[in-house]
Amino acid sequence: MTQQEKPASGMMLFVVLLLTAAFGLGALYFFVLTPGDPDSNTMQRP
Repeated sequence: MTQQEKPASGMMLFVVLLLTAAFGLGALYFFVLTPGDPDSNTMQRP
């Protein structure tokens, strides 16, 4: 690897890991941490 490629590959790895962590947290929130059924009686209706 040349002097120029090493920092660029490190930055790309960092960006990929950051995006993976963001998508993972988003999926965790969406599938696990969301409250129950949308048709539940706890929803406030106008």
